[in-house]
Amino acid sequence: MQLAIIVQLSIAMLATEFAGLLPIDAWVGVSIALTGPLAALLMGMLLAHRAHRGMNRFDRRGVERMFTFNARAPWLATMCMAVAAMSALPLGLDNALFDGASAVFLMACALTATLATYFNASGVERRLREAAIVRQLDSKVPLQSIPTRAAYVLAQARAGLLPMLAPLLVPLLLSQIARVLAQQYYPDYVDEAQFCGAILGALLLLSLVSLLVPRLLGLHRLAPGELRSDLESLARDAGVGVREIWVWPTDGLVANAAVMGMLPGLRCVMLSDALLECMPRDEVRAVMAHELGHVARKHLPWMIVVVLACWTLAGFVATPIAEWSFNRLAIDMDEVAREQLLQGAVVVRDLGVLVMGLCAFGFASRRFERQADSYAVQLLSSRVGSDQAAPAAVDAMVGALGSVALLNHVAVSRGSWRHGSIAWRQEYLRNLQGRAHGGVTQGTFAIGGLANDSLITCIRWGALAVIIAGWAMGLRLL
Repeated sequence: MQLAIIVQLSIAMLATEFAGLLPIDAWVGVSIALTGPLAALLMGMLLAHRAHRGMNRFDRRGVERMFTFNARAPWLATMCMAVAAMSALPLGLDNALFDGASAVFLMACALTATLATYFNASGVERRLREAAIVRQLDSKVPLQSIPTRAAYVLAQARAGLLPMLAPLLVPLLLSQIARVLAQQYYPDYVDEAQFCGAILGALLLLSLVSLLVPRLLGLHRLAPGELRSDLESLARDAGVGVREIWVWPTDGLVANAAVMGMLPGLRCVMLSDALLECMPRDEVRAVMAHELGHVARKHLPWMIVVVLACWTLAGFVATPIAEWSFNRLAIDMDEVAREQLLQGAVVVRDLGVLVMGLCAFGFASRRFERQADSYAVQLLSSRVGSDQAAPAAVDAMVGALGSVALLNHVAVSRGSWRHGSIAWRQEYLRNLQGRAHGGVTQGTFAIGGLANDSLITCIRWGALAVIIAGWAMGLRLL
């Protein structure tokens, strides 16, 4: 879903640049944009009905098909958005209403499609939770109240959409404010102002996220007790300062965790209620160690460097290709045709930058996640005095990944843009068992002669080199 939202937001913001590329009038474009959420709703309702019929016969295949479709429905909405953005719709809406009306409309269609998947899943989720009541009682797991359909949709939107949209919208909003101010007072530095506004927004968000998120998501402190003491002790062993450990209330709908804040005095760890209530203690400890690994390996600041480098590198590749193609094709064209070709070349270049940047960032992010997994094994092994990957530590992290997949209705083989598939990560962890590590602070694991930590070191310094090269080339172009 994260990748789909990023692509949808990019299409919405670039809609006016795409406008007119296809010979489709504005009203047809509106119909195409609305097709995404409508198809997500109707197809989801049909699959949900079949899932209910399958559950009556104790057959879960219908449930799996419905959740698989729900994972793909945002991409269906994205395709409809893209076609609508290339119609006359953006120009028609912006002229009839206000600048940016097309972006708001297209993004609303995309979000409605996601909400439709939540709507369709609510009844199936209710049946699944009712069927698990006896097992939960036998396991002495606390029972969560089963939410109504409206409460389920609201809880999923709050847990799934809000944490994703806020990090995207805050830098985007500040970049647009900086652009407007620059256009009025410093028109020669619009691009630079927009870039600085985005960077300021990202830094502001990273600095204040640990203060804002608890209020946005309604978090509450993990109660004092054996579990909290164990997790705090784990953070001390890792040498990671954690100001607070929060419980993320999702009515048992989401099993996930996150670390927030770059500064030790503001840093917090967030664990969802489903994760705490449904996973064994050793797996909860492994999840906490994974989140501490992101901090210990300095993933948060380096992720900013990698993001900037991905877009810079994509620009290095896409811009010369677009310029070369335009110059070759525009030789014998008249002025009108050249303008149309130029518009198309800019759009293709922007799409190329988006796709290449997302692919490069996804590759780096998956390696960061795998490094955090291996750090968790290192930390848990070090706590029992082992200088090798202890079998219990590997089993705890492998089991935690499997539990997260099960609780979130995600197939272990299904790939993820930022995290990779659960099976891929589990296989890597199993290969660590019995291998020596150099301790939590500096230790690495080598698999088949290739060290994941060494690969990440190359990614980090390579990303920094790309940014420096882009800055130098920018100065030279000035």
